[in-house]
Amino acid sequence: MRAVLLIVLVAVLGVIGWKKRDEIPFLRDATREVERQAGKVELPKLRTEADAPAGTGGSASGGVRRCVVDGQVLYTNEACPRGSAEQKVKGGTVSVMPAYKAPPPPEQAGSGIPHARDLLAPKGGTLKDKAQERAMEGL
Repeated sequence: MRAVLLIVLVAVLGVIGWKKRDEIPFLRDATREVERQAGKVELPKLRTEADAPAGTGGSASGGVRRCVVDGQVLYTNEACPRGSAEQKVKGGTVSVMPAYKAPPPPEQAGSGIPHARDLLAPKGGTLKDKAQERAMEGL
C-alpha cells in the first residue's frame, strides 16, 4: 500500500512540476539550457541535384530519385525505369536496409529427403502418361 501511495505522490509531483516548470528556477534554467543546446545541433542535409558537384550528372551520382511507375512510387539511386516520371525529392531522410539473402537452393541429389511430389505421385504414372501410351500404341 505504501508503494502505491509513493507512486501516486511522485506522479502528482511530476504533473505539478511540469505545469509550473516556468515558475520553478532550476526547471526554468534547465529548459533554457536544453533550448540553447538544441540550437547548436546541426542536422545533415539531403544532397540534391543543385548541391551536386559539377560534372557528376546530379542525382546520377548516388542521390535519391523518386519515380512514379503506373501510379506507384519507387525510390532508387539509379535512373528511373522507362515509362516512369521522375519527381524531385523534397527532403527527408533515407534509411537503407541490407538486401535479403535468399537461402541456397536445396541439393537435389544426395539430400536423403524425398520431395513430397515424388512421394505422392501415382506409382503407375499419371492419367496423362497412360493416355499418351495408349495413343502411341494405337498408331
